[in-house]
Amino acid sequence: MREWHFRNLYLIPPILFALFSAGFQTNAQQASSAQASRLSDKQAFQQIEDRWSQAIAKRDQYALELVLSPELIDISASGDQTTRDQQVAMLFEKNVEPLSLDQRVTDVRTFGELVVVIGSYDEQLRVNGKPVRKTGMFTHIYHNDRGNWLCVNAQRTPAVESVHEKARGAAKHNHAEHSITGASGSAQ
Repeated sequence: MREWHFRNLYLIPPILFALFSAGFQTNAQQASSAQASRLSDKQAFQQIEDRWSQAIAKRDQYALELVLSPELIDISASGDQTTRDQQVAMLFEKNVEPLSLDQRVTDVRTFGELVVVIGSYDEQLRVNGKPVRKTGMFTHIYHNDRGNWLCVNAQRTPAVESVHEKARGAAKHNHAEHSITGASGSAQ
């Protein structure tokens, strides 16, 4: 029995070394993982935004439902308010064909189980056969539901240029209509 004990004593130092180094390595990995998770919030939510964009472009109802909460309230750039079910239904509108949606995350702010994601969007679609491009900023609020981040609130703001261009276009259009009406009115 003594022989077995002494014969196996030489194994104790390598075993202890392996246990201690594994412990130090685990702590280092946890610290590295914590740093990586803090640094990768933007990347993680960019992946979610990419899945959202791909679901729209592919008209993939299931993929869209995996990103949007059943409690979603979406406010469009024009101020229209829709629910998740209405967003999904819009995938299948006959007069609107989504071509692409590019959402770029610029900031992520975490508040416990809620995350605010801010970014820009560039959406291209075909409405009644005509190409339409919409750009601007978005704010998406996500809630962590059993380990899955689901968007509970979305709001888009059109790009400033788009608003000015629309206003100028409307002013020119109204001025042209007034000129035509005025000219025909004065001719009468």
